[in-house]
Amino acid sequence: MNNSCNVVSAFCTAAVQERILFLYDSLKEQGLLPAEINYKQSSFNTKNNNLFFVSFNQNTKPGLENLMSRVDFKKSQIVIISCEEENYFDFAVEYEICNIVHVNRLDETTLLGITKRFLRQDLCLEPFFEHREKIFDKQYLLSGNICTQNLVETTFEDFINEIQNPVKNTFIINCHELVTNALAYGVLGITFNDRDKRVHDIGKYVDIPAGKEITIHLLMNEDVYGISVTDKSGTLTTKRILERIRRQCIVAGETIPQGIEDYTGRGLAILSHHGTLVFSIKPGEFTSVSLVSHTKEPFEKKFISILATEL
Repeated sequence: MNNSCNVVSAFCTAAVQERILFLYDSLKEQGLLPAEINYKQSSFNTKNNNLFFVSFNQNTKPGLENLMSRVDFKKSQIVIISCEEENYFDFAVEYEICNIVHVNRLDETTLLGITKRFLRQDLCLEPFFEHREKIFDKQYLLSGNICTQNLVETTFEDFINEIQNPVKNTFIINCHELVTNALAYGVLGITFNDRDKRVHDIGKYVDIPAGKEITIHLLMNEDVYGISVTDKSGTLTTKRILERIRRQCIVAGETIPQGIEDYTGRGLAILSHHGTLVFSIKPGEFTSVSLVSHTKEPFEKKFISILATEL
């Protein structure tokens, strides 16, 4: 846990700085931000615990490249606040920055979750759900022999009954994608390369042995719901996440995704457009992939939003 941290917006456009300050002040007034979190618009010390929010464009690029040479990534994190006009992905891939939030997705829930995860080094979903009373909060365990057909509908029926109609189908699709990936990589041990080549896939029945159980955590308040799926593989990396999602995204100057015919990566890319997609990874021990999405949004493509921590 960090004793304190600074939210630094020095490398953001004026509009993004104004948005961050507005959200920061609002959260402070509501007593939701810990006193240890401070806002720094310009002055900062790279040796401190800093959470840098940055806007990537040709004007900020030289300053960002200089910053990257000075930042101690044991104490600091970079969050790219993106917009559709700029190709920020090359910069993100070069420096393995896997924290990307579109400016239209930057709201109180997201800022609170990001800052508390960084301050506490808390990898769970709870920081995104502390500003509203929870309607639903339950953990599930998948083990033994399971049937993958209608798995989400039968296992999480109690949650589905609580969620509002406009997003019931969205939840089922999103949860199915997360659980399927956990079964493939965390239980069956299918490699990324084999799945890319369509060599292996999961069948109707999967046997989950002791020691490879999958944990699912579902949360919901009046604004957002969360799905967190954890397997015991720890095989995913931030580099892999960036590569796969980059190939499925259209950035400035492109008309179609580079990986339009790829077999893998499309599911995660779709999820990243439906809310904030959060990865927590400890190599060789666990991979946790979570989604925080709004409870009143219909199934439609939004702007990319991903956060990742690799211990």
